[in-house]
Amino acid sequence: MMSFANGCNRTRGFSTRLSSLLGVCLLALWLGGCASVSSPSLDPLTRADMRLGDGAAETTARGMMMQRILAAELASARGNVERASELYAAAADRITDPMVMARAVELALFAEQPDRARRLAARWVELAPQNGEANQLLGVLQLRDGEVETAIATLLNSLPADKGARESALARLGTLLLDQALRDHSLTVMAAIAAEYPGSDAAQLGLARIALARRSPEVALQAVQRVLARAPENLPAHLLQIDSLLAMGRVAMALDEYAALLEAMPENTELRRDYAVTLLDLGRDRDALAVYRDLIAAGDDHPRTLSNAAILAMEAGQEAFAMETLALLRTRHPAFEARVQLLKGGFLRTQGELTRSLAIFNEAIEAYPDDLELRYGRAMTQVMRDEIAAAERDLRYILQQRPDDARALNALGYTLVDVTDRLQEGAALIERAYALEPGDPAIIDSMGWAAFRQGDLQAALGYLQLAHERLPEDAEIAAHLGEVLWALGRRAQARAIWSQAAEFDPEHPVLQETVERLDP
Repeated sequence: MMSFANGCNRTRGFSTRLSSLLGVCLLALWLGGCASVSSPSLDPLTRADMRLGDGAAETTARGMMMQRILAAELASARGNVERASELYAAAADRITDPMVMARAVELALFAEQPDRARRLAARWVELAPQNGEANQLLGVLQLRDGEVETAIATLLNSLPADKGARESALARLGTLLLDQALRDHSLTVMAAIAAEYPGSDAAQLGLARIALARRSPEVALQAVQRVLARAPENLPAHLLQIDSLLAMGRVAMALDEYAALLEAMPENTELRRDYAVTLLDLGRDRDALAVYRDLIAAGDDHPRTLSNAAILAMEAGQEAFAMETLALLRTRHPAFEARVQLLKGGFLRTQGELTRSLAIFNEAIEAYPDDLELRYGRAMTQVMRDEIAAAERDLRYILQQRPDDARALNALGYTLVDVTDRLQEGAALIERAYALEPGDPAIIDSMGWAAFRQGDLQAALGYLQLAHERLPEDAEIAAHLGEVLWALGRRAQARAIWSQAAEFDPEHPVLQETVERLDP
């Protein structure tokens, strides 16, 4: 679980952090350089060999540099980032403006050239030794190359003397070090920096976030407790403490912490939403639904709140509340019309009201013909109505738009294997899905069922046992595994699997049909 205080929107590489460096000054520099190159200020009768004396070589070099920069920006505007980066790199030694150098680094990162980016970042630091952004970026690139001690020194050097500015820089650094490319060393580095500034809340919270990301919740808990010891009202620290406790398996303590926070801040809607998501993550759907009910009653109409509440209500069989919530979502957020119809159609399908479900999907697809989720939903309803040809058309439509859609490949393949004699065709589709998502229990189940339908019981058993291990509460997987065990003569094991599945989902149609057919 990642709480809202612990969340971090990271973009590709580090380049977007530098985009603010492009502005009027840089444009003015380019235009000024361009003017100095093209302005006919020299006597046209002066011979070329005479003009190359004294400072002319420097002027020519600067002109070449500016030409490269202008050519680089033209290449960038045309989408050729690699060429733009090459041109900037070629002019790097003659660039003397830190902002232009920052642009060179940015393009190297966009071009996914980290070695070039590091060389250019070092030049940026050389031009602006006190620039914290430049030093931080260089330090992170050094860390990427495994130079831990060098990176620590560079990153410490990036921190300003002013306490307020330093806290901001430490918070920014904590975000940078969350990058997955720095997995091996970021915790060591942040711990060293936090040790240098033990009184910094930003450093300790950054350490906690990185420790959680690197699966060291004990380190995270110690860091947030240091913050809370001196700042007991620090909400991000409390939320990180909850995340640490959950990661350590101390669920009761984490929920007690939530209860205390909610009592202290009953009007904090975002905190209550986060609590609901945590309950969902813990599988406490009934408790989560109660929280969402309270949120909606208090006036929360955030689309995620309404959508989650509707889904939970559907799963709990609370049709009236589900439909009321969907109507509210549709009224307050018209852009979610297609999602509302998707949820309604899917809910009616689970309730066995296939005609109503199909009607809703038909109406929605008429309004949103390119919505692939609606197409998929309709296909699932059509399968349950034994309208296999219609379902295949919808699934083929999805695959025309997204040939590597593993879910659609699996759904079509499983349908062909399960209810038609096109076993080889269906198995091939499932194998494509498996190559794309080999860890998906539903696809592993399909691999096993395809093997069973083709008569390979041992291969089927291997796949289905793996699927069941990964998703033991899934009744359909259990039904399939039991059927293979039954075919192998291991009937006591089959009954045990079915009995266990019935505890989770006693009315699952596939499980019921399998047991009634084989062991009435």
